[in-house]
Amino acid sequence: MLPWLTTYTLRLSFGLALVVVALVAPAARSQQPDTGSELASPESVLFDSLPVVEAATLHAQTLQNAPASVTVISSEDIRRYGFRTLGEVLASVRGFYVTYDRSYHYAGLRGFSIPGDYNTRFLVMLNGHYLTENVYSSNGFFGQDFALDMHLIKRIEIVRGPSSALYGSNGIFATINIVTRSPVETKRLRVSTETGSFGERKVTLSSGMNLGHGANLLVSTSLFHNEGQSLYFPEFDRPETNFGRVRDADAERGYHAFANLIWRKWSFTGLLGSREKQIPTGWYGTIFGDPGNRILDQRGFLEAAYTRDIDANRKFRWRIYYDRYRYRARYDYALETGIEDRRDLTAGDWVGSQLAYDVAIPHVGILTVGGEVNADLRTLQRHFAVSPGPVEYLHVDSPDVGYGIFAQQQWQPSPAWTAYFGVRFDDSKDHAHFISPRLALVYRASERSSYKFMYGRAFRHPNAYEAFYDDDLTQRANPGLGPERAQTLEVAAERRLAKNLDGILTTYHYWLNDLIETVSTEGDWLQFRNVAQSHAYGVEAELSGRPVAWIEMAASLAVQHATNADHGMALTNSPARIAKLRASVPLLKNRLMPAVAVQYLSSRTTMLGDNVPGVWLADLTFTTNALHPNFDLQFGARNLLDRAYYDPVGFGLVQDRLRQDGRALFLKLIWRTRE
Repeated sequence: MLPWLTTYTLRLSFGLALVVVALVAPAARSQQPDTGSELASPESVLFDSLPVVEAATLHAQTLQNAPASVTVISSEDIRRYGFRTLGEVLASVRGFYVTYDRSYHYAGLRGFSIPGDYNTRFLVMLNGHYLTENVYSSNGFFGQDFALDMHLIKRIEIVRGPSSALYGSNGIFATINIVTRSPVETKRLRVSTETGSFGERKVTLSSGMNLGHGANLLVSTSLFHNEGQSLYFPEFDRPETNFGRVRDADAERGYHAFANLIWRKWSFTGLLGSREKQIPTGWYGTIFGDPGNRILDQRGFLEAAYTRDIDANRKFRWRIYYDRYRYRARYDYALETGIEDRRDLTAGDWVGSQLAYDVAIPHVGILTVGGEVNADLRTLQRHFAVSPGPVEYLHVDSPDVGYGIFAQQQWQPSPAWTAYFGVRFDDSKDHAHFISPRLALVYRASERSSYKFMYGRAFRHPNAYEAFYDDDLTQRANPGLGPERAQTLEVAAERRLAKNLDGILTTYHYWLNDLIETVSTEGDWLQFRNVAQSHAYGVEAELSGRPVAWIEMAASLAVQHATNADHGMALTNSPARIAKLRASVPLLKNRLMPAVAVQYLSSRTTMLGDNVPGVWLADLTFTTNALHPNFDLQFGARNLLDRAYYDPVGFGLVQDRLRQDGRALFLKLIWRTRE
């Protein structure tokens, strides 16, 4: 990064903190009291038009009272902008960016998205259920490999900052909680079909039904098959590799299934998804363009959750669950005598239970205590050859057992100030214990303004792959790996600027230590070690709402600087600036909704030290609303201007960048019952 930009960003960060502090003092004249039990009734609302969030403290709050910088994406936002994957949602959110290496989509925030890292520093939850799997610590893949269809989502809570004080490992940069529609909010029957560029096809069927005796059921399933596209890779532009051109080797297919039964105080949930993807990139030295190179991911869980309001001041929540993860990969290598077919097989199974208890302490606030225990049934990792002859290179299974206990006290020393004190203790058989504190102060200067001061400490345990993978070919195990550690400071100002227009300004600083990276050891073996230290700081600003009655919009700018602490260089795949704008305007008496989303990513560094240039991208979506009583139609264009742009990618590929998709179109037809 250029020195002038580094200096500018640093000055802007500290300048914002001073501005926030300066604004607090004169606003004290407009203090508003907060009365009543928070468990007995909803928290008093600063901004009536804004939704609530639960993931920040485990109980419902307005966004302005939550001790974090929060974005909520509603079901209406998902419909209006035609979001078809979780990755498309995050790509529209302040400060986030999404990259793709033709195997997985990866989310980045606040300058961190190291190529090849499987989203291990985020925590993704479905109705509070952790989606982190127990082998690679991957968190909620962001393409069609995410096992939930988007029309089932009621809202997505995106809570920035560390969450280890409540949830334990992995929640360093953000916690994303996806809240699904309840069965009573679902149409009796809904069918949608979708087609698009590159041979995309998808069909979805869902139903909500009343079973009687207080029981309601939601079931949904979908099938998808994308034929993929023809691709060109200049690194392989040779006669023996078809001059770098790939055909019929980029397809994906799979299914999603979801069920939720609500009966009295119980909620039973089942999720299962499968996605198989061909890999056209010649990864890890495989035969370039071979359609046999592919990966298969399957993720699912079964859960029973019980919630009881004991009285107006006490609430109890408990859940028990079984989770599973399956991974299959095939690698075809060229031999003089033919093809060597190697495979990866991963099988993760685990069970666990969580409980939380809230009690409203008079004249103080809500005390939340709880804990969880998780036990691996298996974390099997295999690497083996099928042909020309069977060879077993790796067979390791190292199940772990761990637990965590936490406490969080909300305290209101005055009508304007609310303090949050939280701490969690985690320990396990394979990893050292860790203590995660959190402190936040929220100052409600007036009905229109909130100011937040936040500190947190978070961690990520090394996963089974990093600690125990040893194939006797290229990589050695390191069972002595320690956790990654992070400390954060953040200051935020949130203000209603007009009746339906809100502004957010926030500055943050991260210190990350003992980051896990692969290093080359004696004998040219690769091994994961705690070697990296990083710093990140930046400023984010956003305006959202309705500047005029007929337009809905959100505009944001993130200026950030994330560096390796050892040499001060910018991190790989870390844009210094991210700008976004999305807007929609209803036409034809609200029967037609055009929506546009624009984003800018500045240049980013690749793993080999080169740069990919900055890019402006635009999406356009048209959605009908009640054009026909039973039918809706949606048409969309992604990368509308057909920009040629690249994403940095991780080791294992010949290239350090990949060209991304050009203009892509899709058409969706939705049929539903009238009720």
